[in-house]
Amino acid sequence: MAKFTIQFSKKVEKDVERMTKTLGAESKADVVRKASNLLRYVLEEQKGGGKLMVENKRENSRKKVITPIGLA
Repeated sequence: MAKFTIQFSKKVEKDVERMTKTLGAESKADVVRKASNLLRYVLEEQKGGGKLMVENKRENSRKKVITPIGLA
């Protein structure tokens, strides 16, 4: 398994710490792995013509999430 050293800004560091607690993840590395898996899935779906949408049933709204760089 490859090992990486990543430098985060203070804001991103706090976000990752918050996500670690929210997800009940064992480590910050687990959060980064989950984020990587999610982005990989989104990119694969978009390559096949899919769109990432966020639906809010309370507000009865649906929004397309911004296309990652390279797929615009």
